[in-house]
Amino acid sequence: MPWYNLLFSFQGRLNRKGFWIGFGVNFIFLFIFANFILNPTAFTWVSVLPLLLSVYSLSAIIIKRLHDRNRSGKALAMVLVPIICHFASQGTQGTMAWILGILMPLFIGMILLLEWGVFAGNPEPNAYGKQGLSIRLK
Repeated sequence: MPWYNLLFSFQGRLNRKGFWIGFGVNFIFLFIFANFILNPTAFTWVSVLPLLLSVYSLSAIIIKRLHDRNRSGKALAMVLVPIICHFASQGTQGTMAWILGILMPLFIGMILLLEWGVFAGNPEPNAYGKQGLSIRLK
């Protein structure tokens, strides 16, 4: 799979190696922009563009990985659960605020990361393609 399809296409399947390569590319991209290119003390709307580009790219990578696991891209909505837990913790106090604001998002995030990056894909062809592919630099 060419690198631009890996990072920006929602079609096809992606194996674990391709998922981690895409995840790493996005991490390096955001690291470079946050530390070397953007001024961290000045917020402008232009500084949000790299974040939006990375969110789009990560969504494409995760959806292709879900396709490899024989799941619909709609399962990406599970990412909203830790975010909702965090915002729900703002209205609570004490132990419940810690559980909703820190423990549950970490636990759910860990489960999602295991699902996407550790568990093997479905080796048989499915509705999303033949077999999960990795990246080709071309």
